[in-house]
Amino acid sequence: MTYSVGRLAAIVDDAVAWVSVRVADSVPGPEWVSCAEVVAEQQAGGDPTYGWRKTVREDYAREYDIDPPVRIAAMITLMWYVQVPAVIAGVATAVTGMSPDVSPASLAFRRHPTAHYPFEVALLTDQVVTVDEAAAQLDKHTTAFLESYRPEVKLGSLQRFGAVKDELRQAIRMPEEAPYADRAAAAFDVSLEDTLRISCCYYYALPNIKACTTCPRFR
Repeated sequence: MTYSVGRLAAIVDDAVAWVSVRVADSVPGPEWVSCAEVVAEQQAGGDPTYGWRKTVREDYAREYDIDPPVRIAAMITLMWYVQVPAVIAGVATAVTGMSPDVSPASLAFRRHPTAHYPFEVALLTDQVVTVDEAAAQLDKHTTAFLESYRPEVKLGSLQRFGAVKDELRQAIRMPEEAPYADRAAAAFDVSLEDTLRISCCYYYALPNIKACTTCPRFR
């Protein structure tokens, strides 16, 4: 079967309750975040996610009446960013075996106004790629982001790159009908049998919060 980017966008949109996916000719507006610009600014030595992390940290400070550890907002922001290409590629390939292009230049997102996670994604592409091509694009995209991400606190490579595997695993499992899930998991090198995450969000460091049941601290 032949799939258009519009059809793949609709499949992801239907499968993921918390994100809306559209096709656009360009970044839809000034409140949208271009993945290409984020990666380029980081690689040039900038810190384009600073404001994003600051907002998340300030929210936790108000909610828990503490000065929250820097690593929490740093890790949450990292996870939310890599989630954008991971959800698009993971869901689309699990359902169809194909994906929209997930290179930085092909993706933009808008953050939720109060919860701050990416809740709208724009596909700036008409290119449909195979699962193997999508895996290569996602690896190149996330590696470029993670290797240039400097969030004021050290995050180990297992934390950073493990987050990509965790988001992919979750995305591939998400659709109710996913005939290509095993093929997608193999291409993205993730195990659908794993029950614990590789990376940690550090929520347990907040007052009166227990580690989630998938926390890698339970290994």
